[in-house]
Amino acid sequence: MDYNAKRTAAVRSGNARLRPGMIAWFAILAGLVFFAGVGASGAEGLADPSKPDPAIEGAPNEASGEDLYQRGFYPEAMAEWGRAVDEKQDAGAAFQLAEAYFDAAVVERNMEEAVKYYTIGAEWGDARAQADLGTLFDKGWGVPQDLAGAAKWYEAAARQGHPSAQYNIAVMYEEGAGVEADKVKAYMYYQLAIEGGFPKFATEALENLSATMTPGEIKEATGMARAFKPLTREESAAEVSVTAKALTGESSAE
Repeated sequence: MDYNAKRTAAVRSGNARLRPGMIAWFAILAGLVFFAGVGASGAEGLADPSKPDPAIEGAPNEASGEDLYQRGFYPEAMAEWGRAVDEKQDAGAAFQLAEAYFDAAVVERNMEEAVKYYTIGAEWGDARAQADLGTLFDKGWGVPQDLAGAAKWYEAAARQGHPSAQYNIAVMYEEGAGVEADKVKAYMYYQLAIEGGFPKFATEALENLSATMTPGEIKEATGMARAFKPLTREESAAEVSVTAKALTGESSAE
């Protein structure tokens, strides 16, 4: 199986967020529940429902924007995430903005903005942003295809314990796509992906790969997997060497 065929197993990290249509339907249900006297969690008692729940600590941040989004206040959510990026350097908020511009569920698709905010989030250590930025470089979505760049960001996310990124970088190490082929690292990342909750494709890939490895290589890879300790967001950000400005091409204009 070639690299591109194997890569269809894991594309983007995805974001478990309700779509606007789903939110509208649940809002109707919530209204019926509230009318019946049960009450609607999250919005009940808010002086201004278009403002984040004051119980959310540290606002503006990813959570306060998500609170607005889930209640259907999309422009306010985007603005809240924007403030979180500008004022707090909130990596998660940058990821949420990138997702919004990529998915085009509540704003028009804008790949330039998506790449910008994925890059910011990735630079600041958000594993989801790193994994999805890797996919953009992998597939050439909004940026020139760059397998080395894809591998860089997949591995950054993988080192934080992101399961689909671990699978993706394992495939790249197995195939020598964007990185020098390394069966031991491929085995390690397949094993970590399985342990992290991505077994469907990684299990078969690991079985096939192990058939081509020596017992010594498998022992080494297994030991590396056992010794693996995921980085924190802060540690990941410290490891990243390329700035968001450079990756978005802004440095060339200075």
